[in-house]
Amino acid sequence: MKGSNYDYKTDAFSTKQYREVDHVYEPDFDKIEEEFVQKLWHGQRFFNANLISIDGKDIRVLKPGVWNKEDGPDFLHAEIEINGKLLVGDIEIHVKSSEWYAHKHHLNSRYNRVVLHVVLYGDDFNLRTRLQNGKRISTLELLKWIDAPIGDLYDETTQAEEDASNFCRVTGNRLDLDNLKHVFNSLGTERFLEKADAVRLLRTRLNFEQILYEGIMEALGYSQNSKPLRELAQRVPFSEFDHKSEHETQAILFGVAGLLPSQLEKTLPAIETENPYIVALEKLWEVSELAKRTERMVASKWQFGRIRPNNHPVRRIVAMSQLIFRCKGSLMMYFLPTCEIAGNIDTSSMLRNIRNNLLDLLILEPTGYWETHSNFGKGGTKNAKLIGTDRALDILVNKILPVAYIWAVESESKQLQDAILKLYSDFTKMQENSIIRQVAKQVFNEAQPMRIIKPTAKTQQGIIRLYKNYCVDQLCDLCPIFENNCVLSTE
Repeated sequence: MKGSNYDYKTDAFSTKQYREVDHVYEPDFDKIEEEFVQKLWHGQRFFNANLISIDGKDIRVLKPGVWNKEDGPDFLHAEIEINGKLLVGDIEIHVKSSEWYAHKHHLNSRYNRVVLHVVLYGDDFNLRTRLQNGKRISTLELLKWIDAPIGDLYDETTQAEEDASNFCRVTGNRLDLDNLKHVFNSLGTERFLEKADAVRLLRTRLNFEQILYEGIMEALGYSQNSKPLRELAQRVPFSEFDHKSEHETQAILFGVAGLLPSQLEKTLPAIETENPYIVALEKLWEVSELAKRTERMVASKWQFGRIRPNNHPVRRIVAMSQLIFRCKGSLMMYFLPTCEIAGNIDTSSMLRNIRNNLLDLLILEPTGYWETHSNFGKGGTKNAKLIGTDRALDILVNKILPVAYIWAVESESKQLQDAILKLYSDFTKMQENSIIRQVAKQVFNEAQPMRIIKPTAKTQQGIIRLYKNYCVDQLCDLCPIFENNCVLSTE
């Protein structure tokens, strides 16, 4: 019986080294991070049958939601059944249930759309979690339902991360750079035509003006506020701005967005609310027809944290209102004539002039109040442009040119189609994002860095397509880099 807990003196097994049945197990929280619990939820690493919340309600997870890497709830647009009732909303994740209050989510209206609080371990006496609006929601403790020992799950998620970052077969190989750039450019053309096809589908229910308006609004929001800005454009159609002044347009957009000073949770100082510009905006909104017949958006829709002052959604709405006023009733006719010129030229210098003219149409300067403000009552802009060069280039490549291309297709103008593709191929590189940096790390190397191929906007779009269509799903056997012999033999 060597190594056992048998006590020969008492002729019985000792229980001192075993946990009592009613002993409460507490993991070592110093070694567990919230991201680990998020991974458990994202991968649904628990038994999704007979789930019961801390307050005794039956839970069934239909859709875990979209993992949100920005401020706000951790998973968006989830679908949960609680006691047989379908709830659609957000999910907030914590290691311990008490962290909801420690993080002050109960005071933040952004979390009012949360339908379930998911924790690894329930350490709080509250059976239900309180929202800022006074409602209470259920809490689910995952520790009781996980489908493997917690140590194994930790090892699995850590290994998965390592595998995801090291799987690329191209890494470290010598490359045929000319061939590689050709592959990226071909993928870039595919991505452009894919975007054009998406516009074609939208044409079944929207006119060109509305499609372009929604697209520009979405692009102005970056990743943090692209969805609420598109929603704002859908709530206030482009046709609403006929014969409206720039300030009337601003008042309508701010009012429906719920971002006017009078609509905010935190009251501004009187010196701000009495500013003639703000007073005029409030009056214009008050007398507008939309104030009476349109439901405004809630503050929780918007992301404000970790956003540079120049990218604040309020400034983006100012930019859109200025663009709407400048286009004089037609966004399409604001950009198309310049695009059409490209069909009659063939020199790179003349194409560059057209490209710069298109950018000039989008690069907007602030006026009046917005020369010194990033938001109502907040400064920090130092006369920064409402739309800068990088954002203007992104809007042109991803929104304006695909819409213009479908316009040309519907108009049966082969010349305009060719002109738009020519412009698209000529645009210089855009600002790098995390996807481009990841592919650069995977594919290129110190001896052959990405800059050698002199990437253009089209090349970068091809890189993004490679990542989204092949790398994400690890479709290495179908990788165009190998299919087109871009990796040189090491023999």
